[in-house]
Amino acid sequence: MLVRIEPQNVEIGMFIHAFEGSWFDHPFWRRYFRVETPEQLERIRNSGIDGIVIDDERGVGPTETGETAPVEGKPRQERLSAPGRLRRDAVTVRPARAFAPSAPEDRAAPRRRAGYAGECRRAQRVIGRTRDAVVDMFGAARLGRAVEVKRMVKLASAIGASIERDARALINLVRLKEKDEYTYLHSVAVCALMINFARHLELDPQEIEDMGVAGLLHDVGKVAVSDAILNKPGALSKGEMHMVRSHPVAGHRLLESSPGTPALALELCLRHHEKIDGTGYPGGLRGEELSLAARMGAICDVYDAVTSNRPYKRAWTPCEALAEMKKWKGHFDPALLDRFADSLGIYAAGTLVRLTTGELGVVVGSAGEADADVVVRAFFDCEMLNEIEPIDRVIAPSAEHPRIIGRDSPSFWRFHDWDALRLRILAGDEGDYGRIGPRGVAD
Repeated sequence: MLVRIEPQNVEIGMFIHAFEGSWFDHPFWRRYFRVETPEQLERIRNSGIDGIVIDDERGVGPTETGETAPVEGKPRQERLSAPGRLRRDAVTVRPARAFAPSAPEDRAAPRRRAGYAGECRRAQRVIGRTRDAVVDMFGAARLGRAVEVKRMVKLASAIGASIERDARALINLVRLKEKDEYTYLHSVAVCALMINFARHLELDPQEIEDMGVAGLLHDVGKVAVSDAILNKPGALSKGEMHMVRSHPVAGHRLLESSPGTPALALELCLRHHEKIDGTGYPGGLRGEELSLAARMGAICDVYDAVTSNRPYKRAWTPCEALAEMKKWKGHFDPALLDRFADSLGIYAAGTLVRLTTGELGVVVGSAGEADADVVVRAFFDCEMLNEIEPIDRVIAPSAEHPRIIGRDSPSFWRFHDWDALRLRILAGDEGDYGRIGPRGVAD
């Protein structure tokens, strides 16, 4: 039977069926496993997850003193029906969980996430090693040598381990790249984004690893394009554009001749510039013709590109990037793009989100060093069920509290004319946001 218990009640021998809460607080790569070591036990008990579901038929059951609750049976979420294929129900956005707001006196007191600084130091070393390996890979490929796929698998595993410990540390650091490092660190960044995204979608461990390897290898075909073209500050000529658009096919050809290349890596290399409306390249595939890897890769590739400084444009902040990407109709799978934002805990300006402070707020934009912080304008108290004087909460990548729990639904709270209300909040206008109805809602 599936039973929900508190993290502090986990014991060695229990079989973990699911974690509750934010994926950034999820301390493990795997979703289903047996707790076998004191280290695993300590990581679970010290994590920020809200609860754990155990299967007492596959492991030790809860103790009599531990607080438990039965979990209604439901089928496991369907996985991919074929390698790399996405089922429609695999990207249904889940509503935010109900939660108990913090006490008023400590509601906004900032708390730094334990271990974040140490993970940043470890992540920086992982990034450096992986960057050097990607430089070597590009150099060997220019000489016509096969890719050392086994080396890339080990590096993807190291990146995955860092993301298990604290996803925001590595993802935030790898976004800070110099213009002359872009070609190499872009591959590292896409690897990290793909692993984090795959974990959020609850893919199987082997698929997660393969997605990471695919991220490292996706742009290897750019060895066929000169640096002068790749770094050109002005518009490309027709001939230069043709050269750039040849890199997916060139990369696919190289990886096909490299032993041990995962099928997902071949797929992503060839398809990461396809678009959902069929206007991409090289195949002009559309809609259901595109695999999950291709859809995920298109999002991760563009997100890192537009949030990086390039010779021909300045970097967008993460919030700006997601806002602009949502406007590109026909480019991305819109449901997957929302799930990607959820996986990062970063949202486009204007998104309604729920905070650990027990408040609803609207994302205003980015702030802080390298625009790594997210600013949320809190305006509604979920416990008291009424509006509050708007206040800006700055959510740092290192924050344990306050932080964003997830996006929320304006229709659930029945705010009258949400678009107009959102514009007033973003503009900083004071005033009554509406009388309170049955759910703390405007009536």
